[in-house]
Amino acid sequence: MSDSSPLARPETKDSVRGEAWPVVPLAVALLLLHTLGDRTWAYVTAAVVGGIGLLASVIALVECVGAVRRGVAWTSAAWVMAVLMVAGCAVVHRLIVA
Repeated sequence: MSDSSPLARPETKDSVRGEAWPVVPLAVALLLLHTLGDRTWAYVTAAVVGGIGLLASVIALVECVGAVRRGVAWTSAAWVMAVLMVAGCAVVHRLIVA
């Protein structure tokens, strides 16, 4: 039996490329730490922005894992997960070293 109602849509696979947006606050935090990391206000601002980016990265990583389970191409999800993890580790490393 097929559902021929106008509201029925064929199933489409989701994309995970939109899940990479947490790289933006992580990049801002890295830029602040790299250029003005010796100033207290810049360090605190980078820590706050980086913390928000890290929290968003964890949420995006969970979404990527869920997308892989739903059948999205695992290469796209792996690329997004790798970018988020590298950026997150870079921010944490710069916060410790600065």
